[in-house]
Amino acid sequence: MRLLFFLLPMVLFTVSIGGTAQAFTAGFDRYTSHLTASSLDASELKSDQEWGQTFTITFGSRSEVGLNQVSLYLFRATNASGKTITASIRESWNGTSVWQSTIDANSIENDSSANANNLHAPVTFYGSTAQLSTGTQYYLRLDTTASEKVYVHFDASSSYSPGHMINKDGNSDSGKDLLFAIPEPSTALLVALGLMGMGFLRNAR
Repeated sequence: MRLLFFLLPMVLFTVSIGGTAQAFTAGFDRYTSHLTASSLDASELKSDQEWGQTFTITFGSRSEVGLNQVSLYLFRATNASGKTITASIRESWNGTSVWQSTIDANSIENDSSANANNLHAPVTFYGSTAQLSTGTQYYLRLDTTASEKVYVHFDASSSYSPGHMINKDGNSDSGKDLLFAIPEPSTALLVALGLMGMGFLRNAR
């Protein structure tokens, strides 16, 4: 059990650091503990229907932070072989990507019932570290090459004040937010604890 306690932080968080860069939270409750059955919903992503979210990163007096991953809650209700989903961060909805990552659409959870009220597994998009300015509004955008039955979860009664969900028409939906997560500053501490634990175990042996 001691070995598991020390290893767990490394397994979960080492990937999120990316050299000396760290990714910081956008302030959303990434554990979704506030969700109720009535507020949880999902929108269908299609090759001609992009959905997204505006957000702002703040972290003390830092003017710039590094970001190398984003997590969202996605699922599909059909086979999506050969299709992809891309998460990108932009300074405007149709602007150039400052960060992006693409996954195989068939790698996300399959739910043939397309039950939008059942919270499906989070999906993490990993990419090269991008430097984002704190206090600046960014757009998190989801694109897919799939023609149907790929979904992203959102909270229909959210109070995430730094941003709003962007609907398929590219317009802001006030009071609604995608379920998204950007790693927290504490990840650096957890990695350090994991490394310390490994050191203690080696010394004990």
